Amino acid sequence: MNNFKALTSISLSEVKTLRVNEVVEPLELESPATFVMTDFSRRSPRIIDADTSIDETINIMNKIHVRSKLVVDQNLNLIGIVNLADLLSRKVLMSANQKGVKRADILVTDVMVKVSELHAVKLQKIQTSNIGDVLATMRNLGEQHLLVYDNDKHIRGVISAVDIGRALRIPVDINTTAHSFKDIFNVIHEHTELA
Repeated sequence: MNNFKALTSISLSEVKTLRVNEVVEPLELESPATFVMTDFSRRSPRIIDADTSIDETINIMNKIHVRSKLVVDQNLNLIGIVNLADLLSRKVLMSANQKGVKRADILVTDVMVKVSELHAVKLQKIQTSNIGDVLATMRNLGEQHLLVYDNDKHIRGVISAVDIGRALRIPVDINTTAHSFKDIFNVIHEHTELA
């Protein structure tokens, strides 16, 4: 691994101005949806093991400046998605209380959104859609993340509401939606939150 060589550099006193590309237009709701998709064929997915504690997960996410991670089992099968907002919310204490354990004993699997509660859109549909279409879909589903699958039904990417908001420089609020009577019952009687 010693085949690398140092690059020639210059002192910053010789650099006077920033070169800014004025042709690049800011993203808008009408921009292609692929512009906000994390494509796993170009970038490795941000994953975390199912048996990771929430405190360790928070630490990792803060260190690498990410707000969500895909949760995988020991065979690297997707089992859910976890986001920093949930890890820092009362959802953690509610889970600890329900399980009768200490907060430190809660794992990402205890607060993640399970894969069975997530939705995915076919890659070809994303390639012909715009950011506004994706945002409307996420709001309709009440989900912070939209997974993207390919022809072989493999997860090919993910789009997050946070990434859309950051790219468009606008606040993006997605209200979680109850999808069943069980969801409503759990919120009212079990004092849980919607995933």
